[in-house]
Amino acid sequence: MIKNVFFDFDGTLVDSSYAVEKLFQYFKQKYKKFYMDKEQFRKINALPLMQKIKTMGIPLYKVPAITLEATRVYYSYIGKIKIIEGIPDLLVKLAQLGLELSILSSNSVRNINHFLDINKINCFSGIYSAPNMLKKNEDIIKLLKKKRLAKEDALYIGDELHDIVACKRIPIKVAAVTWGLDSIDTLKSGKPDRICNIPMDIYDYINENNV
Repeated sequence: MIKNVFFDFDGTLVDSSYAVEKLFQYFKQKYKKFYMDKEQFRKINALPLMQKIKTMGIPLYKVPAITLEATRVYYSYIGKIKIIEGIPDLLVKLAQLGLELSILSSNSVRNINHFLDINKINCFSGIYSAPNMLKKNEDIIKLLKKKRLAKEDALYIGDELHDIVACKRIPIKVAAVTWGLDSIDTLKSGKPDRICNIPMDIYDYINENNV
């Protein structure tokens, strides 16, 4: 039975395309050796995480540091970030079911809390950061232990293949949303428990599991 729902942030709860564009410009200027035009960036962005990193020529050991730098720069763009249409209604309905809702994201707790404060969203019991995208499964396991939560009682909602892979390693249930970063074909390759095309598909999936 699903009791706790963990949400990714960027691409899942919010449309962060404005911030992504600004970060692209920032890193293009700072790291000229990783230069690419917008068309190249669009194509690379459609790849799974590991292929993105390899194609851009970024050494794996630099990924955590670059992620931290990105979250720091991201803060100044939060006022332009928009919540995904249908998500507010979904959160209300999930709260009415008595579910505990949390956010676990590679973005920073500071950034996420700033967004929630601006938009007056207060339905989440906890905000947690998983700064190393390549080890997200370890952060999910820590969160399960912190909450003393059985694996079968948790559901993770994400928009990228690496979210699915992380959950499968544990394993816990995982639903993939199609309005985020990765394509539906990329998401399907990870074999999530459910593909969600609109926010209310998440509600339907939880109801089906909790009958």
